[in-house]
Amino acid sequence: MEINKRNIYIWLNHFRTFRTKDPYRLIEKYGGVEGVFENIKTDLEELIENKMIKTETAEEIRSLNVEKWYEELMKDLDKTGISVVTPADEDYPERLRYLSDYPLAIYYRGDISIANAEYSIGIIGSRRPTYYGMSVAEEFASELARKGFVIISGMAMGVDSRAHIGACHTGGRTIAVLGGGVDICYPRTNYDIYMEMCEGHLVLSEYEPGEAHLSNHFPLRNRIISGLSDGLLVVEAALRSGTLITTDYALEQGKDIYAIPGRVGDMMSKGVNNLIKNGAMMVDSPADIIMDKLQRDFLVIKQDNLEKKSGGIESEQKKINLNYLLEESDSGEDTKKNNKNKTKNNTKPKDERKKKIAKLPASQQAILGMLGYEPVFIDDIIRANEMNIAGTLHDIRKLEEIGLIRSIEQSYYILA
Repeated sequence: MEINKRNIYIWLNHFRTFRTKDPYRLIEKYGGVEGVFENIKTDLEELIENKMIKTETAEEIRSLNVEKWYEELMKDLDKTGISVVTPADEDYPERLRYLSDYPLAIYYRGDISIANAEYSIGIIGSRRPTYYGMSVAEEFASELARKGFVIISGMAMGVDSRAHIGACHTGGRTIAVLGGGVDICYPRTNYDIYMEMCEGHLVLSEYEPGEAHLSNHFPLRNRIISGLSDGLLVVEAALRSGTLITTDYALEQGKDIYAIPGRVGDMMSKGVNNLIKNGAMMVDSPADIIMDKLQRDFLVIKQDNLEKKSGGIESEQKKINLNYLLEESDSGEDTKKNNKNKTKNNTKPKDERKKKIAKLPASQQAILGMLGYEPVFIDDIIRANEMNIAGTLHDIRKLEEIGLIRSIEQSYYILA
């Protein structure tokens, strides 16, 4: 292994028995990573005695054959098409440089420049969200990605995966931060989106290829999600959800927290509603986040102009970017509408829907009254319809045919 700053960062990142703050204390003690590499082996006993490292870490450092490990790692990277970047590299994500516990090395597949995009937002939430939570996560991700925000999440089941899918489907950009090696798709159910992101977006991790996705990795992974994000959007989370670990990191890092409110009494909403009570910004439309970003950046531009008088090229470029964000948002009925013609056009389909419903038989109207945007199981519909199985199935089929309801999975129905 060639002894240079970049390779030493990769070496220091290899040791898994470090406590969270250990490597940064060592870097501070020795005045940089080069000093750590040059002195640590002779100072191991002293470091253990001063509780700067654990005994297990000392054993790990002593037992590592650096040349053999490094050679095998480089072969693995070449074989799997994985790249690595460290704080010694120019293309290391700029936002992460400001973290006190910045990643010592980042392994990635895809385009690392996405991590330095001008606007980014993390979207996080429950691994077991409601249908409403999944649809809202995808809607917000789609609209924000369309307006130029990079969508950042952890590729977990539930809200994370829907956020990535929303960004991909709208032609936006998205980053997945994993809790294990980037050569391992976790969970396997996300294989399709994982492959798409490896090719056209960015999948990254501070863990070496082949490293298992362990539960104790995920809390540390969350600091990178918040670190890469300008703000954090929480969609659904229980009161003791792991999602709230990410919001804690974001608050420590001085990031903005946005939260989508949920129903009172809903377990998946208690964590989000509590965030709102404690000061998170409540949002019910992607436009809320865009406007908040605009207001904050307007203040930056105003201050910049006061200092520079002329504004300069940098300020003018910023204005152009903000004007693009300011263009009318188009995320659905909940998005704020400024255009009167658009509002008029939207009233016509609603009126037609009301007329269509008014002409339905009472039994079909009753079924519509049961349904909303949370899935209802067909057995529950039949019970509410006095166990009239044949009649209920007939009405459901008719309502599907005229486009008023739809099945989201086998035997579960929502309003269309």
